[in-house]
Amino acid sequence: MQNLFISLLGYFSSWVLMLVTLAVALFAEAIHTFLSSKSLSRRGTVVSFIPLRDIFRSITVPVSLPENAAVRLSIYLPCLALAGLIPIAASIPFFSFVPVMDNGGDLMQILQFALLSETLAILSVLSLGTPAAEATAKRMMNELIGLIVPMMAAFVSIGFYYSASGVQGDPFSLNTFTKAQHMSASVPFSLTGTLMFIFVIFSRIPHSNAGFGCSLLENCELPDFNGAPRSTLQLWSIFRAFLVVALVTHIFFPWVFFKGLNAGFSISWWAQSVNFAAFWSTVLLIRVFGVTLCWKVHELLERSIKIKSCGTWLYIILTVTATLLVVYEGIKISMETAAF
Repeated sequence: MQNLFISLLGYFSSWVLMLVTLAVALFAEAIHTFLSSKSLSRRGTVVSFIPLRDIFRSITVPVSLPENAAVRLSIYLPCLALAGLIPIAASIPFFSFVPVMDNGGDLMQILQFALLSETLAILSVLSLGTPAAEATAKRMMNELIGLIVPMMAAFVSIGFYYSASGVQGDPFSLNTFTKAQHMSASVPFSLTGTLMFIFVIFSRIPHSNAGFGCSLLENCELPDFNGAPRSTLQLWSIFRAFLVVALVTHIFFPWVFFKGLNAGFSISWWAQSVNFAAFWSTVLLIRVFGVTLCWKVHELLERSIKIKSCGTWLYIILTVTATLLVVYEGIKISMETAAF
């Protein structure tokens, strides 16, 4: 009975921490929107907290759907899409004290949950049955491909690098990636390729070009779709973007610093609390400033290069180049090892 009570308490704390993480994601979105509004107001454009205001207003209004909508799909699929992100969040260390999924989960499984969640969100929009909904779903599919391809390329190439380096354990495990050997100055090609992956992934996180953040339907799209399902989809889009930043922060940056915070604490949950706060504060800062910087640089590159579909070509070239650099470093290391 006591073990059952401890298990329930542990899972309860996990759900509380998940809500805290979602609150941090919303806080990051609010900061980004505030800074964007300040920047645009200097140019004479009036901007308010439209994404967050729309989310919380939509929760309180009755559900309304287009006439041709598949009602049950439109209502329930947004909830399932949001639920699909929970295993991804639970696989990230510093997310919870009692993980639902093993910390250090397989990266390919994480991508499968991400694809499942994205598919459910796209189907929920398609189920509205209007031309505007079809256009939005098509844009979501293009954004999904633009984000998932560089992430898969990064996971596969860095996993190959670790296999060639002779690292023990699953090369696609989060625990293996946290060693961050691919970010060492002693492997310049891998380091350069990894930095390029970071830039491509951050710049391809779905966002609005109107100066706002990652909230879906933030430009008053699909006005005939209101209520809790719309708010759920918008929460899903913000949380999805925040988890991408968290994964990149965890995978591509050394986390020895966070482990070092355990020193000086005789009580383990105090140390875990400090790690939790430090890690998610870092993710918040990277989401607000690092991701925004990548968006801005990507926009400048698109403007400076006068080529049709410049953004797509730029993203393909950078992804292929980054993959080749990391793979080359792995081949180089394996050849050096074989020579000895």
